[in-house]
Amino acid sequence: MKLLLNSPLWYILLCILLAGLGAYFLYRKDKNLSELSINWKRVLGVLRFLSLFFIAFLLLEPLLEYSKTKVEKPILIIAHDNSESMIFNKDSAIFASQIQDKFKELKNNLSTDYEVINYSFGKEVKEGSEFSFGDKQTNLSGFFNEIQNRYYNRNLGGIIIASDGIYNKGSNPVYEVEKLKNIPVYSIAVGDTLPKKDVYIDQLFYNKLAYKGNKFPILVEVKGEQFNGKSVSVELIKSGKVLGKEIITFDSKFSIKKVQFEAEAKNTGLQKYTIRVSRIDGEETYSNNNQTFFVDVLETKQRILLLAYSPHPDIQAVKNALATNENYEVNVSLVSNFNGNLKDYNLLVLHNLPNSEKEISSVLKSSVPKLFVLGNQVNYEVFNKLKVGLNVKGVSDFTESSAYYNSKFGSFNVSSGLSELVSNAPPLQVPFSNTYQLSNKMEVAFYQRIGPVKTKYPVLSFASNENGKTGLLIGEGLWRWKMYDYSENGNNEVFNELILQTAQYLVAKEDKSRFKIEGKTRYEEGDEIVFGAEVYNRSYELITTPEVKIKLKNEENQEFDYVFSTNDDTYSLSAGKLASGIYSYRASTNLDGKIKVKTGEFSVQKVQLESNNTQANHQLLYNISDISGGKLVSLNETNDILKSIASNENLVDVIYEEKEIDDLIYLRYLFFFILALLGVEWFVRKRNGGY
Repeated sequence: MKLLLNSPLWYILLCILLAGLGAYFLYRKDKNLSELSINWKRVLGVLRFLSLFFIAFLLLEPLLEYSKTKVEKPILIIAHDNSESMIFNKDSAIFASQIQDKFKELKNNLSTDYEVINYSFGKEVKEGSEFSFGDKQTNLSGFFNEIQNRYYNRNLGGIIIASDGIYNKGSNPVYEVEKLKNIPVYSIAVGDTLPKKDVYIDQLFYNKLAYKGNKFPILVEVKGEQFNGKSVSVELIKSGKVLGKEIITFDSKFSIKKVQFEAEAKNTGLQKYTIRVSRIDGEETYSNNNQTFFVDVLETKQRILLLAYSPHPDIQAVKNALATNENYEVNVSLVSNFNGNLKDYNLLVLHNLPNSEKEISSVLKSSVPKLFVLGNQVNYEVFNKLKVGLNVKGVSDFTESSAYYNSKFGSFNVSSGLSELVSNAPPLQVPFSNTYQLSNKMEVAFYQRIGPVKTKYPVLSFASNENGKTGLLIGEGLWRWKMYDYSENGNNEVFNELILQTAQYLVAKEDKSRFKIEGKTRYEEGDEIVFGAEVYNRSYELITTPEVKIKLKNEENQEFDYVFSTNDDTYSLSAGKLASGIYSYRASTNLDGKIKVKTGEFSVQKVQLESNNTQANHQLLYNISDISGGKLVSLNETNDILKSIASNENLVDVIYEEKEIDDLIYLRYLFFFILALLGVEWFVRKRNGGY
């Protein structure tokens, strides 16, 4: 135990002096205590001195550092696959009851000596015992990754999972289990490993976006199991009309046949198509013989020109990110080679420009939205003359800078994943200058963090005026962010989000209306349907006084009415989970006595991954248990898991010693001590006539 004081030590002497003077002048000539002996006066003086000293000392805000011992039992995770494949061709009620009883029995037997925590996993990992078996996907690697992150540096003793070994999302779970060093995984194998007789649509490839008047391909992979020599028809259907048909014959017990169709985008908006495979008697199920998908048909593509001073790896990183949006057509050119018409583009991305006034003059005259990516080759004296909202003066060199999110930024939503990526990614090369003059029109999304110091120098900022929108991305080395994203997440989705969100904001036409609705145009079955809304007063300030309603209508013309709830200065709505299909919506509000309306549509894509493969993969479960030092058992052999855990000598309590710091003023015993000092003094004075 240690006492910590932020004030100088001589402050304690001042407390002693003040307490001593207070006690001295109170008892030096107190006529009310004339009959009290000198010894009692001295005792009362000491009591008053101590109470005044401790009160004055507490005003210095002293801290108390002490050690606290914590004993942590070994943690055991009990989890089960909550996806549809677990109950496929089973009596779901009986199976759910059976597995719940087994899990309850395991928990009761283990809870005495261990801390037992339940999880379920499917598309997502959820804490608790949910046995609905309704998830449309299974991400087994995601479960192990989540457990590793949640219980890092904890006394995790083992993991028990009940699964059929089928996964259709994420990577091979064996790789994630290998990272769980010395953590045994006990697998409870369920499901049937015998091959099923079935014909189903294994994979479907198509463009989510198409353009009016264009033709687009649709590739279908049909899998036949145990139907050697049998033939089926594969049809492409739209609005009840067969657009294409092909007959295929399976030439082996396990056969995959590919069929390609071509469709023409005749109408704009969401278009619904269905792939139908004819049935064969004896199939395990017919639910996977049909698959519906949606194509969003647009008028034209958005054209983006990436204009660069010289080749650079950042250019390819930005281009690849933009190319993931099928609505964008991306062209790349060096500024020295470009001889096209800037008016043909919807967005200009200018990398390491300007370097001279001549090469950028035509660009400045264009009203096309611009994104400046400012690196080490920019001539900042020329750039400052552009008056785009930022002046960077006295640039003599370049330094490394990380970034952090500006929580007040509101031009578009920044996900937690993107904010985390930007905060943790390798630093960028930024201009070394202590003079970043930002105009009031610029809104900053990310600021520079140089070492541990958070500055107000921008990394990504935006401005909007009569000449269009402008974005400024200050820093060189974006390719490192892309590589970091892949190393952390196994893909570039978060990095792509940064580039796409920036581009989408810049190319989007400014909505000057005082009523706005936000929502995705594409969902998967099982997703929460979420909307956002904004309402502005005449001064274009956000308000939440009017009521905002929305009416959803499905393809059968069934209508669903909802009312938005307020959230600070905006509106939000969760319409829950909806069946697959195309939905239109009509949102409305009463603003200044006038009804304002916004309309749109979205699709909910049916997910059939769980019904495509129903053959249990117990070999995968065996591999998981084997490499981790666990054990594979059946649902009726769970007692073997209890015996194995009981014999594991590594499952022991861990004793932690934690240091904690509290304000001394919160120490309860000190309060009662001071109260006792004042109470005794008051009692003696009262008894002897002193008030």
